[in-house]
Amino acid sequence: MSDWYPIARAWVTHPQAPQIGGTLDLFADTDPTHPVAPGQEITFTLAVTPTGGAFRTYGYLLDDFLGDIATMVRHQGMSHLTNGRYATYASDAAPRTVTCQIRVSDDAQDGAVLLPRIIVGLMPAQGDKLIPSTAISDGGYRVRRHWLPGQSLTLPPGGHAVLPPGHVHAPGLRFMGVGIARHGVLTCTPDGSVTYQADPAHFGYDRFELAFEDERGNRVWSEVTVHIGDFGASPGALATYG
Repeated sequence: MSDWYPIARAWVTHPQAPQIGGTLDLFADTDPTHPVAPGQEITFTLAVTPTGGAFRTYGYLLDDFLGDIATMVRHQGMSHLTNGRYATYASDAAPRTVTCQIRVSDDAQDGAVLLPRIIVGLMPAQGDKLIPSTAISDGGYRVRRHWLPGQSLTLPPGGHAVLPPGHVHAPGLRFMGVGIARHGVLTCTPDGSVTYQADPAHFGYDRFELAFEDERGNRVWSEVTVHIGDFGASPGALATYG
């Protein structure tokens, strides 16, 4: 599964026969550390691995994580149950792997979160009551219509820095303005440059946000972190202005 990203793992064992158990692994073809955009599709793989020879080991993907954020477009090899679960199973000691695909809604709200939940369950013998795990969630996705990197500034007390026009690479977005800094003064000019003037009495951190807008009027923010004073032996990892 080297081409897939692990999202969650659930496991269960028989309370009276610990040698009988099962594991359900959920993988995705999309890195959960990155945001997803409206209209983007994500493929999930569910791998059910039984141990100990249970009659059936069931794997469930709960559909409540979709909400109005995404829709299931394909779930080959899985049944959609009335209790809101997409289900598959492995028989005896033979593992089973299935895939499904979701699509993020075009009107998904910026910042919405997709957090899949899974359950694995055992049926030790035909007709036995199911022994389920708890619902497990771990990795997930945040919806971002656009993603802009943050920046950092290092200034002496009372110092200032100028972010020139085009300081953030934002194709398809127009610069709208800035937020409010707690320990400095921000000014903008019509050409899109931004000047930050630090408070002479402040030492430590400050922050402010840059606002952008796309052609549909969706607002996007990029954060700027300011360190005021001696940065010492801990230099920043981002490009520095000033």
